[in-house]
Amino acid sequence: MNNSGYQIIAQRIFKSENQRVAVAAVVFDGLSSYEAEKRFELPKGTLSRNVRKYKNEVKYIESVSAA
Repeated sequence: MNNSGYQIIAQRIFKSENQRVAVAAVVFDGLSSYEAEKRFELPKGTLSRNVRKYKNEVKYIESVSAA
């Protein structure tokens, strides 16, 4: 998934821009969820859940497009 595809998905599933930027930092920049939570001031555990939500969405889209 490229950055423009990420933006489309992220705007649909995440409420705040801060969450979208933090998930992108984990997925594309290799930051740990823990480090990104501290850097973007998100509650503990939120980012791990959001990264998982994003990855599940990508899996779903890939499975639909492969069908």
